[in-house]
Amino acid sequence: MPEEWVVLVHGLWLDGSEFLWLERHLRRDGYRVLLFQYPTARRDLEENAAGLWEFLELRFGTGLKRVAAGSVHLVCHSLGGLVALRMLERHPEAPIGRMVALGSPFRGSYSARRMARWPGGPWLLGRSLAGALDGQREWRVPEGRRVGVVAGTLPLGLGHLVWGLESPNDGVVSVAETHLPGAVHATVPMVHVGLVSSPRVAEWVRHFLKTGEKPW
Repeated sequence: MPEEWVVLVHGLWLDGSEFLWLERHLRRDGYRVLLFQYPTARRDLEENAAGLWEFLELRFGTGLKRVAAGSVHLVCHSLGGLVALRMLERHPEAPIGRMVALGSPFRGSYSARRMARWPGGPWLLGRSLAGALDGQREWRVPEGRRVGVVAGTLPLGLGHLVWGLESPNDGVVSVAETHLPGAVHATVPMVHVGLVSSPRVAEWVRHFLKTGEKPW
C-alpha cells in the first residue's frame, strides 16, 4: 500500500506548534505528517495558496507525480482552511485525498472585521483580511473533493465576550461562519485554538480521513 501523508496548515498568527498533540495521533495511525508554515499576515490569500502548492511540489516532486492519487490529505485550522481550499481551486490536478478544516471562517470573520476598526488592528491583520477573512469570496467544495468541517461551540474569546459574535461560536469564529456548501459538518464544545488539541476532534479527523464520513 502507498504511504499516506497529512499536511497540516496552521491559522492566523500561529506557527503550527499547536498541532503537536494532533500530529502525534496521526503518526500513531501510520500517517506521515508534514507542516506547512507560511506568513499569515504578510502575504495575502493568493500568495499563501501559491506557497502551499510550491511546498507540495517541492516535497513530492514536480506536479506531485511521485505520490499516488489521494494519498496526501490536508488538515487545516482557521485561516489555513481558506488557504488550502484556494490552492485546491487553483490546482484541480492536485492528488489530494481528503481535507479537514477546523474552525475555518469560510463566510468571513466578524471578529477580524471588528479588529480592523481598532487602533493597530489593520497592522495585526495585515493582508489576511482582503479576499479571505472579509467574507467577500463565496466558497464551496470543489467538484470531486471531500471536505470535512468542524466548528467549536465554547464561546470564550474576544469575538464573543467583547464584540458580541453571534452564537453558537468558539469565541473567535461562529458556527455559521464555518459553513461550506458541499462539506460534511460537525460541531464540538471547544474554543477556537482548542480545536487542534481536542481528543474528540482528533477522533473525528482520523475517522474522516479514513472514510470520508463523520463518525457522529
